[in-house]
Amino acid sequence: MNRNHTKSSLRNGDFIFRFRSAKALLDDDRENGGFQELEKQAIYFAKPEQLNDPMEGLSDAFWDGDDVLWENFFKHYALALISYALKWLLHEPDEIQRAKVDAWLTEEDLPTDMFRNLYREFCSDLSSAIEARELSQILGRRTLPLRRERLINLLFLVHQATVPSLFRILKKHRLVDFELPPEASDTKPVKTTLECWEEIASAPSKIDMPVDEQLELLSSITNRVSHQLDLGVLTRIGSIDEGYKLLALMSRFPEMYVDAFSRDLHFNPWRVACFSRRCKNASMWGAYGSEHRGAALIFRTEQREGEHYFRIKGMAGTADSGADLKVHNVEYGKRPPPLDSFNVIGRLPLHKLKTTWMVTEDGRASTRLSEMTDDLDAWRTRYWNHAFKRVSWKHFDWEHEEERRLIASSVLADDPAPEALTYDFSQLEGIVFGMRMSSEDKLRIASIVEKKCRATGRTDFRFFQAYYSPSKGEMDIAELGLLKFDFGK
Repeated sequence: MNRNHTKSSLRNGDFIFRFRSAKALLDDDRENGGFQELEKQAIYFAKPEQLNDPMEGLSDAFWDGDDVLWENFFKHYALALISYALKWLLHEPDEIQRAKVDAWLTEEDLPTDMFRNLYREFCSDLSSAIEARELSQILGRRTLPLRRERLINLLFLVHQATVPSLFRILKKHRLVDFELPPEASDTKPVKTTLECWEEIASAPSKIDMPVDEQLELLSSITNRVSHQLDLGVLTRIGSIDEGYKLLALMSRFPEMYVDAFSRDLHFNPWRVACFSRRCKNASMWGAYGSEHRGAALIFRTEQREGEHYFRIKGMAGTADSGADLKVHNVEYGKRPPPLDSFNVIGRLPLHKLKTTWMVTEDGRASTRLSEMTDDLDAWRTRYWNHAFKRVSWKHFDWEHEEERRLIASSVLADDPAPEALTYDFSQLEGIVFGMRMSSEDKLRIASIVEKKCRATGRTDFRFFQAYYSPSKGEMDIAELGLLKFDFGK
């Protein structure tokens, strides 16, 4: 990378800052957070679940389909449910959380004829039990699309109506030795709920809240009550593991399925490395800089056509020379970006997308299929825009972080960065020492940097010290101009 040896202002937008503890930068003790990141020129990309925000990757998903999509939706729900039920039978109670709902599954993926016949029998029973064709037509005509809470609410009612059929079929095939009473199956609440939602959506609103928000709120309350009842069940069962296993299939499956739909069908798995636009926020140092005992690494980015990029090496599916990742500005807002769930099923091959979701067995095609296939290039562009937008949104509560992030994702691997990725030493502009960083850690950092500067012939590395400025009334940094390396020796 070519470097301009004239010192650049750290405020010109070309730099991003990464707060790290001294242990992460210096120590060789992975079990206790020591990764030698400075020596190895490494940046760890975290999975969403490893980040401190439980809303990472959240989107305001909605399901807006015609009767074809909803008919196939219920068939796929039956497929995912019978597949999960077989895992449920095999796993011990203390292992049940390892059993995932597979929303990527299609009938084509089933391994044996016996499995396919089992699915078809259950799918037929489920369709009959809930009158799926009529239900799909009702959903295809509704005024408002279903958002997450409403879909979970609806599927919970569908689930309760079809679980007896599930156990009857499992018993018939000698997979269990019991079944639920048939009177436990009741489809009336499903249609009644849909009719109620449509009546509310069609009537003039009596409160100052969008009708869609009213319906989502009502469904959210119902779903939270269900969670409370589940907790009540767990308090009354001797073994929590056995209780959780029971609830996983009988109660929690609808929500697990909706989450799996987004996880398995929408976008590829991703990891993220987090940075900030500046390094003078005391709370950021307290949260991410080891209570000011750590350091902030200053990285130089490259600007092209109004966007900033950072080259990394080691990501799955990239060349040895590395790949330029876009530096994404995190957008802060009250709500995550909306996501049209049926229009971003991007992880299935096109023929599976058609046979599983967009076309019925009797050949009826969804009107939404053409939105993808008429101009695939345009659809792919929209798809990737949605993908990156959802992973660069955070709630207003995090706005003080002024976060910039690099996103690692690959169509060639389920995990794009299982190990830390690396960068070229020339991309590291300098290092800011925290206000509480020990002299010993500063000297260790300086020693590593000196060795790297000597190896590369570099003379422009910069060190800074964070401090409180009484005149400004805020945290500031000062360049340590006297900390130089003597290359004449």
